[in-house]
Amino acid sequence: MSKKLNQGDLFYLQLEGLDKFIFGQILFDVEKQYFVSSIEQDHESYFGVYEECQLIRMYKGIYDKPDLPEHLETLIDGVFIYRVDSKANRLKWGKAGHLKIDYQSVEFPEIIGDAHGSIQLLRGELHIKTQYKDINDFEISWSAEYPEVLANECVHLQGREDLVSGEHYSDSFKEMDLRNFPELRDKVYRDLNLDPDKSYYELSKEMGFDLARFYEH
Repeated sequence: MSKKLNQGDLFYLQLEGLDKFIFGQILFDVEKQYFVSSIEQDHESYFGVYEECQLIRMYKGIYDKPDLPEHLETLIDGVFIYRVDSKANRLKWGKAGHLKIDYQSVEFPEIIGDAHGSIQLLRGELHIKTQYKDINDFEISWSAEYPEVLANECVHLQGREDLVSGEHYSDSFKEMDLRNFPELRDKVYRDLNLDPDKSYYELSKEMGFDLARFYEH
């Protein structure tokens, strides 16, 4: 078993107590890519909250062996999870391959949070002040989840409740990202006069944050 995973690495998670496997990819490693000496950290970004996390993409399919399938179709895209390669992860895991990340397609979770004296839209490095006054209008949390909760959500989304083991909070999982509430998200972007369909790469570059610098070195 590989001891560590890096951005671009494909991995498997073995479902707890079962010979069943699911697959994912590390899209961004907050500690290894953001909290490094060559990067100037912005104390207003939300990465401080997610320092112990990796941005994950999970793929459809539940398999009997930890052999990487030929076809990969996205099930969950861009979710913060406490490190897959941490000793705190009680699921068995392993490296299954590597695919270069197209950083122009990477999307970060979107949070409406009370930060630095105002309610802000937080998205990757972006922190955009809003005119909202009551944070209780938004049921969006700053939390991340553990790999075992992610695994349970993956099988739940594929109609395999029989494979859920231990903790599973589908509603709280949903509340970790404004993107899961499209009507509310459209309103927030409309109020901020922002294009909700603009990619993170495009929007962040316009605002002076070039995602490329985390991948091209």
